[in-house]
Amino acid sequence: MMFTRTRLRSLFLAALLGAGFAVTSTLAPNSMAQTSLGTLTGVVRDSSGAVIVNANVRLTNVQTGETRTIVSDSLGAYRFDALTPGIYTVDVESAGFEKFNAKGVKIVASTAQSFDVVLKTGQVSETVEVSAESAPLLNKENGSLSGSIQSEELAKLPIFSLNPIEVLTTVPGVQLVSNSAMSNGQSIQVSGARPRSNNFMIDGEEINDVGIGGQAVQPNIPDMYADTVVYTHNAPAEFGRASGGVVNLVTKGGSNTFHGSAWELYTGSGLNAIDGQTRQVATSRGDKARFDQHTFGFTAGGPIIRNKLFAFGAAQWQRFYGQEIPTQVNLPDANGIATLQSFAAGSGVTATNAALMLKYLNNGSYLNDFLQFTDPNAPQGDPNAPKLVNLGDACKQGNQQAGCQLEIGLFRRPSVAASQPDTQWTYRIDYTPRQQDMFTVRYLHDRSSLSPDFFTNGAALPGFDTYQGGPSELGQGAWTHIFTSNLLNEFRASETRISFLFAPLASTEANPLFKAPTLNFVDISSLGFDQNFPQGRSEDQYQFQDTVSWTHGRHTVRIGADIGRRIEIDTVSQNANGSLTFAKPGTGGNGGSSEGNFLLDQLGKSGHADITYGPTRVDPHSWRTGAFAQDDIKINPDLTVNLGVRYDYFSSPENALPYPALDPNNPFAPVNTVYKVAQDKNNWAPRVGFAYTPHQGPFSNGNTVVRGGFGIFYDTDFSNIMVNEAQSSPNAVAGQLISTAPNGLSNATSLIGQIPNVLNPKASVLSVTKNLSSPYTIEYNLGVEHQLPYGIAVSGTYVGSRGVKLFANQQYNYFDPNTGNRLDPTRGAINTRGNFAASDYNGLEVGAKRNFSHGIAVYGSYVYSKSLDNGSEVFTPDAEETSYGANLAPGGRRNEWGNSAYDHRHYGAITYVWTPAGLRSDSRGTDLVLSALTRHWTISGASRFQSGAYGTVNMLGLDANGDGNVGNDRPFVGTHSAPMDKVAIDAAFFGLTDTPGTYIDMAAANNNDVVVVDPTKSRWIIPVMNGYDPHEIGRNSFLNPGTMYNDVALEKAVPTSFLHLDRGSLIFRAEAQNIANHNNVGILDVNLLDVGTSFFTNTSQARESTGGGGGRQLRFWAKFVF
Repeated sequence: MMFTRTRLRSLFLAALLGAGFAVTSTLAPNSMAQTSLGTLTGVVRDSSGAVIVNANVRLTNVQTGETRTIVSDSLGAYRFDALTPGIYTVDVESAGFEKFNAKGVKIVASTAQSFDVVLKTGQVSETVEVSAESAPLLNKENGSLSGSIQSEELAKLPIFSLNPIEVLTTVPGVQLVSNSAMSNGQSIQVSGARPRSNNFMIDGEEINDVGIGGQAVQPNIPDMYADTVVYTHNAPAEFGRASGGVVNLVTKGGSNTFHGSAWELYTGSGLNAIDGQTRQVATSRGDKARFDQHTFGFTAGGPIIRNKLFAFGAAQWQRFYGQEIPTQVNLPDANGIATLQSFAAGSGVTATNAALMLKYLNNGSYLNDFLQFTDPNAPQGDPNAPKLVNLGDACKQGNQQAGCQLEIGLFRRPSVAASQPDTQWTYRIDYTPRQQDMFTVRYLHDRSSLSPDFFTNGAALPGFDTYQGGPSELGQGAWTHIFTSNLLNEFRASETRISFLFAPLASTEANPLFKAPTLNFVDISSLGFDQNFPQGRSEDQYQFQDTVSWTHGRHTVRIGADIGRRIEIDTVSQNANGSLTFAKPGTGGNGGSSEGNFLLDQLGKSGHADITYGPTRVDPHSWRTGAFAQDDIKINPDLTVNLGVRYDYFSSPENALPYPALDPNNPFAPVNTVYKVAQDKNNWAPRVGFAYTPHQGPFSNGNTVVRGGFGIFYDTDFSNIMVNEAQSSPNAVAGQLISTAPNGLSNATSLIGQIPNVLNPKASVLSVTKNLSSPYTIEYNLGVEHQLPYGIAVSGTYVGSRGVKLFANQQYNYFDPNTGNRLDPTRGAINTRGNFAASDYNGLEVGAKRNFSHGIAVYGSYVYSKSLDNGSEVFTPDAEETSYGANLAPGGRRNEWGNSAYDHRHYGAITYVWTPAGLRSDSRGTDLVLSALTRHWTISGASRFQSGAYGTVNMLGLDANGDGNVGNDRPFVGTHSAPMDKVAIDAAFFGLTDTPGTYIDMAAANNNDVVVVDPTKSRWIIPVMNGYDPHEIGRNSFLNPGTMYNDVALEKAVPTSFLHLDRGSLIFRAEAQNIANHNNVGILDVNLLDVGTSFFTNTSQARESTGGGGGRQLRFWAKFVF
């Protein structure tokens, strides 16, 4: 039966209204049956440590009045499932013992927490009262690794994105992403997994970006969330769809007490320091981009019917007034423009093409207002000197001085006025008609836009700008039914609706060059309109989920399943105008550089002309299904063993295309051969774990837990892979003209018109393998946690994982350097994506925490780890120049094993919240003064320290081995003791000799000089190669600089008792991001062809801008809470 959108919405509404109760076994499965409720377990003992059987345990939610009771079993154990997150009291009674009462026990969503009880001998009429005041510190129930940031910390910590996922980078195993997140929203990498391998949810409802991963929806209303929970390793079987982190943002609900807040948040350029980029060229603070941003909103919650019906709502409006900061670009400076104008004043092809480049550059008008980071007067070798590019024989043909050069500087477009409105609102209703039933309905709406969009198109020159924006809606209904104290059911129905578009502005479409080809160079940034636009996606996702929890004897069994249907529409960008990629010349070539080849109207060796005629819309509707079962077995009061299994099934979006895949065993089959992607139906994932709490020996009294786990976790496909297929043959007519001759193809600027709109065997193919399957990761961990006095817990854990069948790229029809032709001369380029990569991660995670109690909370973590792989991404990370291997032959990835692009050996983080009690006096006047000066202050902060990402030493733009790829070749190592910038390059690349083997200094060559050198005394050697050579240096061998961020907040609360509001406070708060104004440095240029220029390993040119987190930023809050 076909499920139309109308049909699915009808089913959704029926489920939302509780039209029927879905038993687990009757549901088709989906992958996200994750609970947003909490679990509390424990063991009741007497003072001697003996367990107490049949003790009556009562749990009461102090905020809603919800009450649950249970009797301890033969092991003295008790367990409450499906608890609404919040504050509880625990009452325990048993004949012959004093009554036990614990107040302030915090239940955190999505996790199992342990709270053991010790009863003293005595009369039941006597009561022993304790105060917990925070969530239990130790997990004694499973081998999973998790962490949470609770509402108290969320309200106090500085969160500059307002997205609580930002704070998770202080949880052991969670790190910053400094090298190509490749995903949407707030990016994190977890326990060695790729950043896009995370599963993000709100109240268990999936909010993942279907196209690229990350968060498609990013609600960031302060005070909206009760908890932010992340599973970092070996999550229980009910959590799936991620080999990285599983993140659940749990929203607040109403309670028996009216509560809420209202705020105004101000940030502006006048408060911020000059960032590391602008500081190089700005003479005063007035040179900064000017802006003001106001964020204002409110939350409100309370009872409609006490103990029965509760409501909570929130709204936020964000308005930006001012300018947006673009990214840096490489362009001809004043001398370079003069050189081009001199060429243009001549005759012949060099004059024609110089005039064409000037047209793309608007005749150098950017020189009047762009910020320039290089100094034209600086001598070569100076870090601020411009780059000099050899123009080869273009000088001769253009009647210029022999050895003429094009001078290129580093620029940044002036800040541009931006429009960036964002409006969010949400409401939640909780209804408990009786103790056996709990109903929840929640709706969230978000609409945002950004124009111009410098976030995704920051390198655009004036006249080529784009915008982004669209609405998002999330709706959910949940029903928890308690059959008995040991048997309950959780049912949830959700709908996610998202529509987002990235597209050119009207002014861009009116630009005469809007339809012109894009020009790509090695040294100059791309010129023309970025044809990755327009693109976008919309989706309607419907989820129906059910989980049964049954405790019987020593077993607690959770069985769940759900069904998910995703209705997706993708707007596909096409290279409809065509693009010309100019490369450096090969051995014997005469262009000198990619820019010289452009002036000579030739593409250079392995340069290419491309154009695509293809679909602009694809509808890859899909099913996302799964089911799980887990048994937590209480072997004895001290040992719990977890046994679980999960099954996941995801239909392939690629099968929505006319030509979904190719056969890797026969890649040269006719281009129009149809292969479907085989459905991957064997994704079974076992989960095993244990938690052992000894009560004898040196680590007794239940303060130490030894935990371990093992599991398999599957990732899903993401539709951007399918979109790329729709942009290539045979799904589109993607034509390419390329040659590995030293000068490449001639008449370059007329080549696009020669590519016919007809599918032919030589069309460029980008596809997936027909056996494409879900990547998976084998995870294992073993660690110890120990609780110290004063509510402090410390942990040390070994964490390991092995990534299998990870997505990576493979070329099948590359050039044979011996013939100069492709392996199959009758076919064009054949590239495919498949399960070609693997990874290995080993780390030691150390953590310490003190949950918020008595005015103080501290969380600290340190991770020492090593992450290796032979392919870090299906796309190209920032610190690499290609996603393909140096050896393009099948199986060549075995030579790529090395440091992952996401390998950070050291990572440390600490967060803290401190609200000192202050001083008091019996004198009212003195007490008022002491209150103002010493009480109701809070200082909080977060500091993060991370070693650098690894990058690949390369020679981008030069096809040294003749395989037709200008990005995958790497140098040889001469001597490790030589300086980094000592490079010997074969003189044949400059046409100085016909016989390879004579080497010259690269830095001298870039300064129009020839210095013969001994290659064995240089650090790097760039030889003429005949195909892949195993002597090439390995991938990701260069360590980039590390990063450091220190964020601090200072807050003063003023009680509103003087307004006769006993529970209210006025809060005034200041926050500083990167308070020390530390110059963080990004990815450095390690292209050896840039040696001798100001670009090579220049940290000044890699500093982060304000928009990238660089530079101190201040902001102020005014807030009222009650």
